[in-house]
Amino acid sequence: MRGFLSVFLLLFFCSLSAQRPESEKELRDSVALGEIQVTAARYRQDLRSLAAPLQVVSSNQLQRASTGDLSAALASLPGVQLQSGTFQTLKLTLRGIGSRSQYGTNRSSVYINDIPLSGGDGTAVFDDLDVSFLSRAEVIKGTYSAWYGSGMGGSIRFITRTPTEKAFSAEAGITAGSSGLRKLNGMAFSNYTSGNLSVGLSHLHGDGYRANSAFSRTSALVSGKQRISTSVGVLSYLLMLSDVHAYTPSSIDYSTYINNPEAAAPNWLGVKGYKAYQRLLTGVKLETGLGANWSNTVLITATGYDQYELRPFNILDDNALSTSLQEVIRYRNPSLSAALGMEIFRESYDWQTRANGTDAVLTDAHETRRHVNVFASGEWMPISTLRFSLAANVNLTQYTLRERKESDLLFRTDQLTGKAIFSPMAGVVYTVTDVVSLYGSVGHGFSTPTVEESLSSDGTMNPGLRPEQGWTLDAGFRAWLPDSRLSVQGSVYTIFLDDLLVTKRPAEDVFYGENAGSAVLKGMELSIGFQPLDRLRFQLSSSLSNNTFKEFEEVDASFSGNHLPGIPRSQFYSSIELELPLQLRLNAVYRYSGRQFADDRNTITVDGWNTIDLGISFTTSLWGKLNMHSHVSVNNLLNEKYASMILINAPSFGGREPRYFYPAQPGNIALRVQLRWE
Repeated sequence: MRGFLSVFLLLFFCSLSAQRPESEKELRDSVALGEIQVTAARYRQDLRSLAAPLQVVSSNQLQRASTGDLSAALASLPGVQLQSGTFQTLKLTLRGIGSRSQYGTNRSSVYINDIPLSGGDGTAVFDDLDVSFLSRAEVIKGTYSAWYGSGMGGSIRFITRTPTEKAFSAEAGITAGSSGLRKLNGMAFSNYTSGNLSVGLSHLHGDGYRANSAFSRTSALVSGKQRISTSVGVLSYLLMLSDVHAYTPSSIDYSTYINNPEAAAPNWLGVKGYKAYQRLLTGVKLETGLGANWSNTVLITATGYDQYELRPFNILDDNALSTSLQEVIRYRNPSLSAALGMEIFRESYDWQTRANGTDAVLTDAHETRRHVNVFASGEWMPISTLRFSLAANVNLTQYTLRERKESDLLFRTDQLTGKAIFSPMAGVVYTVTDVVSLYGSVGHGFSTPTVEESLSSDGTMNPGLRPEQGWTLDAGFRAWLPDSRLSVQGSVYTIFLDDLLVTKRPAEDVFYGENAGSAVLKGMELSIGFQPLDRLRFQLSSSLSNNTFKEFEEVDASFSGNHLPGIPRSQFYSSIELELPLQLRLNAVYRYSGRQFADDRNTITVDGWNTIDLGISFTTSLWGKLNMHSHVSVNNLLNEKYASMILINAPSFGGREPRYFYPAQPGNIALRVQLRWE
């Protein structure tokens, strides 16, 4: 370690006397909050004008994730936890909301551009997003925005890359790394008078660190804009296709986690369990001006997937097709903006479970999910330093289930129609000075039941199930000090949750949901960006939280007062980026996650962990407009043994030890070389 520090200091002092970097603006923008424009409400606005804890993951941070690990890219944001169990098992929690989800993301909405990656039951699948297609991510924590529904956790919006001002540019890259990691990717960009076009293709393959964990993914992307005419407006479009095949090592018990973490769960290894699917996402948006201050936006989306999953207890063969239509009319002038809109969503979901070996049909079902959102928002600036925000969303959701089980001769139909849910929000932003602003907000949110949660213990639809609902109180500040090259953002929050949705699993292949009590989540978040020198910048973020069941009773136990499982009490992130002579750039990242509980009883404790990642990149011009960029990263440098994902309330079947743990990959290395023509 002493030798490493000596080399680091030598390179640092050498860099001080070198010429100023060409990427000075990129470095400066990392702390210039006043220059950041976001599209959280589906139109561009100053980040500092939002009465919400919105933060941005930059293109630089995303592209640094050479192995395609989105969790590493999002780790810089306080209050954001993205756990990675396997290649196709990602779980996102925002401020702990959704932490008790079993295998995926719910309670938070996820989008690529304006297309929802969340299904009709609120479960979001974004495991197959390729980071090489993305320019940035915008994360809103809490129930701020009516534009993206009223999910309790908030929303994350990934935004695809667009062309630069060049008429044409293209790039191609190759990545190789530990555990057989191989990736090929390429993109081409065209910028012309009436619009632009981006096309991307990527193939990723790996043998996996654990047994039965090989994976492959092929992704394609087409996106762009086309100005039709002055009267019609601008048409934006996106099409993304993913083809995935990933084996499943599943979770393991504690003794295996400690002594043989590269092992797969014996039952999944025995059948060589895997998941294979194809998914298509499409969306078209037309933005039309209706005069000096009025505009109209129409968005049509369609998403479909076809999946086959081999599991130890049965085979799941399912597919879904969802469509949505949204229209928004908006008015804007310098002191007032208002919008009114409606979204109609429909999803058709079919699934079969079949017996291993015989292929006999066990369950044959069709579920239709519909919801309608009517939303409105307004912002008013009575004076230049004060901005008030109001928003509201009214939701009506209906599930219809048509199901036949092995013992039934006929299909039976159940229906779950929820009551209309009204979710208001109010916020205020006060600009203290040109570089300091304060905000506060209060908002209501809700989460619809997932497929498993919507069922009773006998597999029928549960008509008495209520959505998880609650209120979020938020207060924070943003400070941008350009003379000091410093930006600071901080917030405190309290979340009151009622009618907690709990997934029960009495057998390996049986899931059902029920409402169970209430909880209170409290926390504080801080993020700092600092650039003391043109060639040097730091980023720090930290979060502390206290999350407890207010009331949670079961037949044989009381969990009231216990901590919610799956949420670290504290998290810390720091990074340093240094530009060196000879077009070299060094970056180092330190991450800490505190201990957490893995069950509602608080009897299973998961230790905290620390990791260090190092990377160095080199950029040079090869010939004319052709440039080369190479990047070497060493991840988990200290070979920390930790759980990258926890299975909350892991059940025990047949007297076997519960399987709580998904072990993280130990120290690994990746090399990326990219050619760019512009």
